[in-house]
Amino acid sequence: MPGTATVLTLGAHMCKWPIGDPTSSDFSFCGRRSDEGATYCVEHAKLAYQPQIRRGSRDGATELARSLRRYI
Repeated sequence: MPGTATVLTLGAHMCKWPIGDPTSSDFSFCGRRSDEGATYCVEHAKLAYQPQIRRGSRDGATELARSLRRYI
């Protein structure tokens, strides 16, 4: 059952996604099965490892302002 693993019951192949406030007595870990060498289950891995978002091209004014900042 997700959210029932504690730091004492967490095993090597269990999802280590924290659930709740660590200072609370209700704090736990997901505990679902994770793949060999993985830290999180499939669902939590999707949340943890987001693809990098490419920024749009910069206009000339932005580049000029950025280059001048090092001299200010």
